[in-house]
Amino acid sequence: MSRSGFVLAGFETLSNIIDNFIKNTKDRYENNFTREDVSDFLSKTCSGFLHSYGQTFAGKRNYSKHSKTEARLLQNSRSTGLFNDSEFFVDSGGFQVSIGKLTRSEAVILLEMYYEFLERYYDLYDRAFILDIPPGPGCEIFHSFEDVYKWNLDSYVTATNMSEQIKDKMVYIHHFRTPKLWEIFMRLLRDYDMFPNFKYHGAGGMTANLSSDISIPCIVYVLPLTPLLNECKKIGRDYLHFHILGIATFRDIFFYELFQKHVWEKHKIRLTITYDSAVLYKGLMTGRSLYVRDNNVMRKVDIKSIQLERLFRNGKKVIDVYKGGLERFSNKYGFKLVGDDGIYNDKTGTFFEEIKVYTMMYVLDQFSEVQDMFRELVKRVYPIYESGNIEEFTREIVHITRDLNNGKITKKQRTKAISVARSLDMLTNLDEEYCEYIVKKSFSKDEFRELDSERRGMTI
Repeated sequence: MSRSGFVLAGFETLSNIIDNFIKNTKDRYENNFTREDVSDFLSKTCSGFLHSYGQTFAGKRNYSKHSKTEARLLQNSRSTGLFNDSEFFVDSGGFQVSIGKLTRSEAVILLEMYYEFLERYYDLYDRAFILDIPPGPGCEIFHSFEDVYKWNLDSYVTATNMSEQIKDKMVYIHHFRTPKLWEIFMRLLRDYDMFPNFKYHGAGGMTANLSSDISIPCIVYVLPLTPLLNECKKIGRDYLHFHILGIATFRDIFFYELFQKHVWEKHKIRLTITYDSAVLYKGLMTGRSLYVRDNNVMRKVDIKSIQLERLFRNGKKVIDVYKGGLERFSNKYGFKLVGDDGIYNDKTGTFFEEIKVYTMMYVLDQFSEVQDMFRELVKRVYPIYESGNIEEFTREIVHITRDLNNGKITKKQRTKAISVARSLDMLTNLDEEYCEYIVKKSFSKDEFRELDSERRGMTI
């Protein structure tokens, strides 16, 4: 089994939950596994664990202890012994600025403190995202697109001027999601020769207005990938580490595998795609749902207490399917079996502690399992694309994406499946003008009109 490209956002919550379970704070730990067992599991299934430096930045009266607090969090997580061979990612908190949680003055402080944090606590993290500040809904700090350009220029130039040991850990983020953002971030990339300064790159903004993706003729992350791959070719680099912020659906993970294969075949560039999500907390702990694999079909299971005794499939109840998944997971890693006391604690109305811990790790393990499955699927379907039989290739993509969605196909899935072959063609041609045309045609409606300073005679 190979490690997935999955990076868990908000990992400090997982760290605290497993650490407290092993400490037996709720009297439920029965030598289920060791810290070394968990550390080995996490390093072999996930590509990293992400914490946001700026997540709690807003509204503080005094920031003098913020960096020390953030450093202590990373130190404490590492000292648990659960992440001995895992990589820690640090996000800047620029997203908090873009959605209006930080004022202009707070953003100024964040810009200064974040880079100081990266320098001072260099040994506590393995990857750190550049502080990118795109406009977003509710964003308060920008007065014009010229402002957007200047803020990001200041941040990106600061990053390029940092020591080599810091830059070697940094992830350069390229935005593209509206015509003006395409223009601004292409200018940053090219006018200041940003690309060679960094070993890791990524793209953001893809979780915004996802409904509009159905109208574009390609898979959306092909658009930022194209200029970055061109930069690779320009400087003769044979690899691209590319992180996609916030998109971790099974369908997209399959596309990631397909694109990695294609980029190698056409350009001999080793494209490595990682991706992050907080799915443990949104899908599992809040939504109380998970997926079980039925051959190549991923079936969604509602594990709320009122659903456990309902029939699921083939005469099995939800609780049988759920406990069966946990049993297979436990046997796979040699963990002690759980579930004899049931799933939910009647006294607290929530999971028994061991069930919560095992279920969270089960979800992490799924990313590794499905990505292995996708690697095999790509070996089967990619030759069909290469043969030029696009109709048969598209049928295969439709069937695969259907199986990844509980055996159902939606209009959006069918549209995206049809666009996969065109996306591969785009990754062959690497035509930036065509990408810009798509952005202008499809995303002009998402433009931040309130920042359009050209009406006042200003340009960037």
